[in-house]
Amino acid sequence: MKSKNIIYPSLLFTLIIIIWELSVRISNVPNYILPSPTKLTSFFLTYISGELLINAWVTLQEIFIGTFFGIILGVFLGYLIVKIKLIERLLMPLILIIQIAPKISLAPLFILWFGLGIQSKIALVILVVSFPIMVNQYTAFKQIDIRYIELLKILKASKFQKFISLELPFAFSAIISGIKVSVTQAITAAVIGEMMGAKSGLGYLLTYGNEMYDINIILSSVITLSIIGLVLYYMATYIEKKVLYWR
Repeated sequence: MKSKNIIYPSLLFTLIIIIWELSVRISNVPNYILPSPTKLTSFFLTYISGELLINAWVTLQEIFIGTFFGIILGVFLGYLIVKIKLIERLLMPLILIIQIAPKISLAPLFILWFGLGIQSKIALVILVVSFPIMVNQYTAFKQIDIRYIELLKILKASKFQKFISLELPFAFSAIISGIKVSVTQAITAAVIGEMMGAKSGLGYLLTYGNEMYDINIILSSVITLSIIGLVLYYMATYIEKKVLYWR
């Protein structure tokens, strides 16, 4: 079954590449509109050893740092909102408004506040990542069976013991699932921030390639982002399976 999950997509991908190559050659599509896979691969392999790799590293830094602090912020806010009703009433409407707002509309604000460097992109990633973590943790805490809580009260468990023995196990599964969703959203947030204003990064290369009418740069950046997204997704899935082995 696992081999089929690899073989079938590989065959489909190979078929798409063959059709793409033949279509470009037969119809004589100009390279500046759509290069053939062979020419794009040649450009990609040359480009990745220099500028593409440098800019990919910048984007990866934004993703990893932003995701790390986004997880911490999401867990912290989720716990506060569950435990303190006043904070829930005050913060939840504000958080929802911020999350509903399109991220592309918030990117210029972050660039204005934090500049064109990676700080503004990290801030945007933190904002995007923290919300799924917070919501998942909040939902997990609300789903705890009241009978477990009552049992701990009878046993006179302290708040710390209640957190370690009951709340953390319930929330941990939800947090891990939230991280899996957040990783892919972090890539989108970083690229949006870079496209709106940056000195480096894959989003910057996408904008630069568009301004220079260089489709090779654009497609190489898209391919690199796809590879990064795929790797991070499978990393998150692998960690989820190892950590939540009982599921």
